[in-house]
Amino acid sequence: MMAVDAIDARRCGRIAEGAAMRAHGQATRLLGRLTIALLGFLAASQQTSLAYTPESPEVLAVVDKGLKFLESQSHGEVGGKCLIALAFHKRGMSQGHPKIQEALESCRSSIDEEKQRGYLYGKCIAIIFLTELDAAAHRDLINAYVSQLKDYQKEHGGFGYQGIPTGDTSQTQYAALAYWQLLNHGISPDADSVQRCLNWLMRTRDPSGVWGYQGIDPGNFNLVEQPDKPGRSMAAAGMSGTLILGNLVGLLQPPRAETALVSSELPAALKRVEAPGTTRAPSLPPGNVDPQRLTETVAAGRAWFDKNFGFEVHEYQSYYYYSIERFRSFQEYLDGEVVEDPEWYNEGFKRLKETQSAEGSWSDSSGQACATAFSVLFLLRSTQKSIAASLGEGTLVGGRGLPRDLSKVKLRGGRLVVDQKPTEVDQLLGMLDESNSSSLDDLLDNPAALDVHNVDAQDARRLQQVVKSGPAGARIMAVRALAKLRDIDYAPTLIYALTDPDKRVVREARDGLRSVSRNFEGYGPPDNFEDAERRVAVDRWKQWYQTVRPEAPPLP
Repeated sequence: MMAVDAIDARRCGRIAEGAAMRAHGQATRLLGRLTIALLGFLAASQQTSLAYTPESPEVLAVVDKGLKFLESQSHGEVGGKCLIALAFHKRGMSQGHPKIQEALESCRSSIDEEKQRGYLYGKCIAIIFLTELDAAAHRDLINAYVSQLKDYQKEHGGFGYQGIPTGDTSQTQYAALAYWQLLNHGISPDADSVQRCLNWLMRTRDPSGVWGYQGIDPGNFNLVEQPDKPGRSMAAAGMSGTLILGNLVGLLQPPRAETALVSSELPAALKRVEAPGTTRAPSLPPGNVDPQRLTETVAAGRAWFDKNFGFEVHEYQSYYYYSIERFRSFQEYLDGEVVEDPEWYNEGFKRLKETQSAEGSWSDSSGQACATAFSVLFLLRSTQKSIAASLGEGTLVGGRGLPRDLSKVKLRGGRLVVDQKPTEVDQLLGMLDESNSSSLDDLLDNPAALDVHNVDAQDARRLQQVVKSGPAGARIMAVRALAKLRDIDYAPTLIYALTDPDKRVVREARDGLRSVSRNFEGYGPPDNFEDAERRVAVDRWKQWYQTVRPEAPPLP
């Protein structure tokens, strides 16, 4: 019996030992899984922390470095000048900026010259620039360039070089974007031209889903191989043109917003709505464009990109960056899904940051100035900004475009809109007295919302005092208000504001002095100035003031 007990004891010991080993193994495996999960979490957290948007300080530092380079650059053609000006405009620079004024003057003086060019890039970029700047004010100029586009559209519908029968996918995408800009600013492009162009893009797609440079048109929808430089750049161009033109004829539309809401409270997720009074012209008729064929074209192009997407191309690298941003922005818009920091944008930013020169430029076959402008427009999500603007004031897209003060959001006819009446100077001073930072923030975001007229001497003195002693946002608004008066009496205060530690105040003061002096070139400083450049600019503005007010005491 004792022997049996001994055997049982040994067996129990082995069982216990095995159980302990199994428990240890399970614990080890569990610890391993927890470690992997933790590492995955940390990696995801690190990836999230490294996500970038156009508003990220790291991105804006690269953008501003590029713009500083562009301040010293120009271009021999109106298209190049307008491209450079667009980069400054998208960064929020005023219309008085020298590069914007240079492009505007070139638009006025280059109409006849552009008629002689064998390609349409310059005309299209001029249309895009002028509509972005002020479509109503520049309507005659816009019409002058629009009238030239018909000379570059072939009988088959594609746009291309004069004297060459084939359509050019690259130029066609710019014609499409120019047409889209027109429609979104209340100018209806020719419907037949749009329909023929869209059908050409659908006929010249390669069966694989890509496009070539000079499209081979089979004359019907029996697709043929496109051997001329097919690849990522032309795929982005073809998809951009197709999505844009499909939207123009009303066949490709973003998901509809709710047409009725039962409560005036904001819903948890805001969908796209259009505010009353939007300037967009009605969609064009689709004519003979086949909706099913359009759907198939878009699906094939997206499938090709999903399989072949990357950033490396053989030439015109920066041009490709801008094409990618355009394609992806319209894709997001039509899908109704705006990703705050998409992977493709983050990868593009990292590549551009790594390849930016010490002086701030990028370079490819399009030349330093254009390559740098293309790169800046990519980083600023230029097309996304244009799409957001096209939705009208008060548009809410998944939280984008919301004012800081949500009390301004109203329910009107089943739509969410933003009410913001012009703020007069006495109201502005009241905000300053009450330290109403949210209202000031809204004014900072919308320069047109400040209405300045009939300012008495007492209010003017209060504004001058704010320039010297108020918080940063208040100083900006006080400078803006004084500048809008366009009175030389306040030039000394604006010159003083050039010494402000906040560069936003300095830029506001500089632009105000340009307006007051009626000298839109001005004396600086540049947007991204060094201290030495600022000192030179202050001295030059003081000299200007002394010439217009020789009896005034010298400025300190």
